[in-house]
Amino acid sequence: MNNEQDGSTRRRLLGAGGLGALLLASGALGAPTKAVTKPWRLLINEAFTGESNLFILTARYQPFAEYVTANVRSRPVISIEPIVDVRRFMSLAQSQNKPQLLFGKSVNQLSKLVRDQGYQPLVRRADPYKAAFIVAKGSPIRTLKDIAPNHAKIIMPDEMAATTAVARAELRRQDAGDVQIVHTRYQEAVAQQVANGFAQVGVVNPTIARKWAEDGGRVLAETQSVVNWSVLASPDLPEAEVAQLRSGLLAMNTQAPAVLAALGIKQWASAERAEYLALLDYTKE
Repeated sequence: MNNEQDGSTRRRLLGAGGLGALLLASGALGAPTKAVTKPWRLLINEAFTGESNLFILTARYQPFAEYVTANVRSRPVISIEPIVDVRRFMSLAQSQNKPQLLFGKSVNQLSKLVRDQGYQPLVRRADPYKAAFIVAKGSPIRTLKDIAPNHAKIIMPDEMAATTAVARAELRRQDAGDVQIVHTRYQEAVAQQVANGFAQVGVVNPTIARKWAEDGGRVLAETQSVVNWSVLASPDLPEAEVAQLRSGLLAMNTQAPAVLAALGIKQWASAERAEYLALLDYTKE
């Protein structure tokens, strides 16, 4: 090959290389033109009274996830992760790969995430939460201080449940003394066991307490009011995005009441960090 042919070949190769680089940069060869945004993770836990079927839970929260997507400037794709076990839910929430959003009903556990992990409260169920102590209609127990002298057994839900945490707090506050406490996993089983005489006192949520009273049972006492079911944002979400999320969720009260109703929520209220710290001060957790 002479010098002229050699130069011509080099020019063709350089031209081809430049064209290839140009095509690659423009995306004509299939390269992405921008970074792919990772989906947001929405971790959900319905505690000890919720549905355990993951398919049903995912379908239940899909309209909520779609609403959030439509009201966030970045329009994130949201991956719904229903977690039935509270302990696993807490473990995932505290892992290095934190989800962008959390929805939970065990508010004492959520409060720990706010205090210890830096999660940012967005909204909470507007009505406060109170647990109730129930007894049979003819029970000789009239106050919480009557439980210990009557050697009565108190049955409560799982030890991690918010219902249990506030009930123990109220027993301390009322100076109820050395009481015998046993646990069962689900709140629905508490009323059944009191009705069947396996325990003299039960601790239940407001819905079960109301039905108990309607059926002729007696509500012995209630706990203090505390913050209710909540949505939290990751510690990593910027302040402006948190404010936008909170505003969008509050707008659901008028713009998407049917979506809220499907989750058992009448209205959202703005959530404040101080409310979660106050709950933990009450429960001493």
